[in-house]
Amino acid sequence: MIVMRKGIKIIVWTITVVSFFGVSGYAFYRSIPEPPLAEIESARLGLAMARDSQAAKYSAEIYQAAEKTYDSAMTLWRKENERFVLRRNYEQVQIMAMKATDLSAEALESTRNRTSDLENRLHVDMQRLFNLVKEINLVFSRFPLPQTTRTKISKGKLLLNEANVAYKKQEFLTADELATKSGFLLYDAHKTANNILENYFENYPYWKRWLDESIAESREKSIPVVVVDKFARKCYVYKNGQKTHEFEAELGKNWVGDKRYRGDYTTPEGRYKITVKKEKSKTIYYKALLINFPNEDDIQRFRADIANGKLPRSAKIGGLIEIHGHGGKGADWTQGCVALSNPDMDVIYRLVSVGTPVTIIGSAVELKSALKN
Repeated sequence: MIVMRKGIKIIVWTITVVSFFGVSGYAFYRSIPEPPLAEIESARLGLAMARDSQAAKYSAEIYQAAEKTYDSAMTLWRKENERFVLRRNYEQVQIMAMKATDLSAEALESTRNRTSDLENRLHVDMQRLFNLVKEINLVFSRFPLPQTTRTKISKGKLLLNEANVAYKKQEFLTADELATKSGFLLYDAHKTANNILENYFENYPYWKRWLDESIAESREKSIPVVVVDKFARKCYVYKNGQKTHEFEAELGKNWVGDKRYRGDYTTPEGRYKITVKKEKSKTIYYKALLINFPNEDDIQRFRADIANGKLPRSAKIGGLIEIHGHGGKGADWTQGCVALSNPDMDVIYRLVSVGTPVTIIGSAVELKSALKN
């Protein structure tokens, strides 16, 4: 009986001890602070989403704040984990993680708004640049411009194409940068080209007077008159004051302005006459109509330019300006002559004779109408 009582006491004592430590252990476990894992994971995912949306580029300030706040939360977490388990406090970690989540969401929304705004603005800006390129191509593709201006146009077009590629890839910041550089070049080149064109058309009153006088001569004398419109690249034949024929014309490589000296590759402007009709072995250009350049006006202007120092005394006035064949190249390539296709030369050759007036003008219409046409 005594042994049995001792055994029961031992069992009871054991149960009591085990129960005590069990309860204490559970209480100890319950007292350990739990890290804010859900908040930290939410902050990590939010930051990743903002980063994938390119918030670092489009909303840099907000994104950097989110990233910095997240890093601070992780640093605090590591420091708390180094403390004794019962002394850990994750409250600030939780606060920082939640703040990082909010900042990431703000950066993401800002990026989406800015991306949409930038995409829309870029679409408008790039369309304007493409329209500008179209205008440059239409008006100035065969207009003699300084090489620096041509270079700007070429570089501007290249940058615009690169911007368009970036735009299609939704790399809007890159596209914006490229489009901005393109715009600077293209608008500057267009301004320079327009200034040259407007200065050239200041001579329109002279061209109009020459044209009116030539048409009147054709009507009054019932004779054919040849008119070359340089800007329109046309060669017309008038008879009895009415336009009867129209041909495509190609000019000197540097056709803008009046011819000043030999070797300037400019097609002269003024009122001339056909002095010689050439064909077969007499010309290398299939058929040709030689005109009396330089006339008296050309000679006086040339001498004045020499006297005023605008031309060196070694300069020569030049000559041998013709309307000739071998045209149809689609470019201005002569040294100052007017080139027609061989079939057109056959037609005009039959219509004219020695003494037929030839009037060469910059344009038959004012600049506004010329550009519209």
